[in-house]
Amino acid sequence: MKPTRLKFNRRRGLTLVEVMVASILGTLVIFGGISIYLSGMENWLRGSERIVAETQSRQAVRAISDQLRQAMAVTVAGDGMSLEFRLPEEDASGNFTVPATWDGVVRRIQYNAGDETIELVEGANTRVLARNVMPADIGGTGAAYDIFTAGPGAITRQLTIKVVTQTNNDASVNALGRQRETIYLRNIPQLTR
Repeated sequence: MKPTRLKFNRRRGLTLVEVMVASILGTLVIFGGISIYLSGMENWLRGSERIVAETQSRQAVRAISDQLRQAMAVTVAGDGMSLEFRLPEEDASGNFTVPATWDGVVRRIQYNAGDETIELVEGANTRVLARNVMPADIGGTGAAYDIFTAGPGAITRQLTIKVVTQTNNDASVNALGRQRETIYLRNIPQLTR
């Protein structure tokens, strides 16, 4: 008769050390994947907020410049945070009268510090042109800036507008948008004669 051998080599299974090493490696892989996912989501949110802030700045400057391009006279306040302008009178078909004469409505574009907005005041009506406007460029120099800067000369022929907006929808994300544009006034009576 043949002697029987113990069959330890045919048993399959894992030792406690192998199970512990595998679980530690699996945990590391899962935590690595989660951290990469969270980092990607945070970067996406930051980029999305930056796009919103830049869009707000661009729309603010566009709304202001659309109003001022038609102006026949502009007076910038000493603090650079507001201005008054006059528009020429229009006839029944919407065309400006020639020679250009003031339509009699006092118009003002001003920064409202309480609401952090830029407003257009036309007589008794007030309309918001921009929201979340910052009075200081906290992402750049950190100093206060003038929203409106008149060009050189006694008659304002050009005007520079600078707007810095901020979005803060999430406490961890704070994005700034900056926009600057120089406007050349077209309807100044002293220049069209």
